[in-house]
Amino acid sequence: VNPGLGGELFESLRTLRKRLADEAGTPRYIIFNDASLWDMAQRKPTTLEEFSTIVGVGQAKLARYGGQFVEVIRQRATP
Repeated sequence: VNPGLGGELFESLRTLRKRLADEAGTPRYIIFNDASLWDMAQRKPTTLEEFSTIVGVGQAKLARYGGQFVEVIRQRATP
């Protein structure tokens, strides 16, 4: 993954996904698959409305995980 193309953010999102999956005792792909994380890293949604347009984000995942992922994106996207 090329860090210049969202690679560092992608890795941060993968870390969050792993933590959430470990806490829930579920496989990571149940939280979000890599395609969804890559879409987040490329598009960098900073609101829940923007996050809702990410591949693989439905209402349940938006409500359950949206805030946490948006917060990571905001922190990593800020220069």
